[in-house]
Amino acid sequence: MEPRKRTHLVNELMQETRHMMGALEKAMEGQRVDASHPTLHGVHHPPGPSRLEDEHQAWGKVLRALTDMQTELDQIERYEHQRIEQ
Repeated sequence: MEPRKRTHLVNELMQETRHMMGALEKAMEGQRVDASHPTLHGVHHPPGPSRLEDEHQAWGKVLRALTDMQTELDQIERYEHQRIEQ
């Protein structure tokens, strides 16, 4: 596979990851706003561990891994160019 193709694929995945994290951040903000307002019937359920936060953290791990992958792919591309030039 050409280096540009590898870079393109990783960049697409990084873009999707950032998009998902942004959507989750908006959803978490909405959750915080909802939690700060009393319910209509006076019953307030304490918030439990947020699955949105867990999912956001998981996407953050994916983004870090993709960033590391991009760094390594850049290094491999440099090695390939050096080898071809020899």
